[in-house]
Amino acid sequence: IGVPGENANGVYSANEYLTRINLMKAYKENSDTPIYHAKKVAVVGGGNVAMDAARCAKRMGADEVYIVYRRSEKELPARLEEIHHAKEEGVVFKFLTAPLEVLSDENFNVTGLKCQQMELGEPDASGRRRPIPVEGSEFVLDLDCVIAAIGTSPNP
Repeated sequence: IGVPGENANGVYSANEYLTRINLMKAYKENSDTPIYHAKKVAVVGGGNVAMDAARCAKRMGADEVYIVYRRSEKELPARLEEIHHAKEEGVVFKFLTAPLEVLSDENFNVTGLKCQQMELGEPDASGRRRPIPVEGSEFVLDLDCVIAAIGTSPNP
């Protein structure tokens, strides 16, 4: 996600997280695949992979799961039914929110995500309105896991 602290314990790429759960069967109690059973999770991104990761985190027992997306709901690239299902399962959407830093304790375990509110400006090269930081709007989400679900594509 390109922010300080992203190498902390409890930060996953969505690909790793979903592979461990779905293909390596980390959802089973007797699984040999290690996975951290987080209670407060933020998924950074707004595509179908982000929705999958958020829904899997809920199913793995997380009490709070957030989608952190720097644009508005209108610009979400995920399919409408994926968004609908994530909301039905209790995923909380933090629109117009950008991550600034992954916070961690003295053992480098995730403790939070420092974020900043955004507002939408003029469209960028993608045709979507460009997010612009709102001065003085920083806040911290109390977390124990961050999942990066941005800019991923299949390896041909």
